Amino acid sequence: MKYSDRKKIRLPDATYQVRGNIYSITVATRLRTPVFTDLPFSRTCLRILEETSIAAEVRVFAYCLMPDHVHLLLGSPRASSAVNFIGAWKSRCYRERRRMGLGKPFWQRSFYDHILGSDEDLLKTARYILENPIRAGLVDRVDEYPLSGSFEFDL
Repeated sequence: MKYSDRKKIRLPDATYQVRGNIYSITVATRLRTPVFTDLPFSRTCLRILEETSIAAEVRVFAYCLMPDHVHLLLGSPRASSAVNFIGAWKSRCYRERRRMGLGKPFWQRSFYDHILGSDEDLLKTARYILENPIRAGLVDRVDEYPLSGSFEFDL
């Protein structure tokens, strides 16, 4: 399939330059490979997420690394666009995985995103993201899952 024939799952590029937007983003792994069952690697990706968010001045309201995909709830980056932020984070995680001797690419090519509308509640959306492991049957309570949280809210 040619690149131009692929289904467009991202918003138009100009959308990512608007200050004040809040993005709900889902990034899948290639072929839904469960790379985030590797807890040390997953924790490294969370450290990289925090470092990247600080550098790009991005507020991370919620995150959840599921075995084969990631959910993020982000504020608009001040230092770049959301696309650049996600690209930088994915690239750094891949480099870390390659450094560990597992150099096979693991990210899906793009990501799915949604801008929260004025009628959507930030805290409800964050809770929905944090409750993903419960809905998936991985844990019984939000605080039992080690790969979800917020860099903005005390949970």
